[in-house]
Amino acid sequence: MVKQPNVKRRALVLAVAGMFPVLAARDSLASSAESESIEQPDRSDDTSFIVRAFAMQKRAIESGDQGYGAVVVRDGKIVGQSPSHVIINQDPTAHAEMEAIRDAARRLNSRDLSRCILYSSSPACPMCEAAAYWAGIERMVYGKDASEGGSPQLCG
Repeated sequence: MVKQPNVKRRALVLAVAGMFPVLAARDSLASSAESESIEQPDRSDDTSFIVRAFAMQKRAIESGDQGYGAVVVRDGKIVGQSPSHVIINQDPTAHAEMEAIRDAARRLNSRDLSRCILYSSSPACPMCEAAAYWAGIERMVYGKDASEGGSPQLCG
């Protein structure tokens, strides 16, 4: 049995340390992302999914993070989505693409994201492209024009 942390004690210690607002924001973002259902767009096409990626970008900016957003789609349905959490989580790996891949894996209860497409507000960096490759993502689409990014590749 996994012992649950004493949340009240943790909050008190962090508040004294001046860290509570940062960690509370991070915890609320992570828990809300996992528990919130994903509203599906009216149409299942590249344009609709890119629009959602840019909505995630807007959410990132509004929360004080870097301006990036991404969604993962399987069989015409969004199965994962996220804004960037690099600043909020103080995590250099929490790029929007990485977070959307993590969200999709949690929601699908599988690390295998074959048949999925990664839509993002900008081209994936090498780290995010490698993660998409290892997750089995079929192809990537990015930018306002829904440019085809091809299938993810590992860095050479």
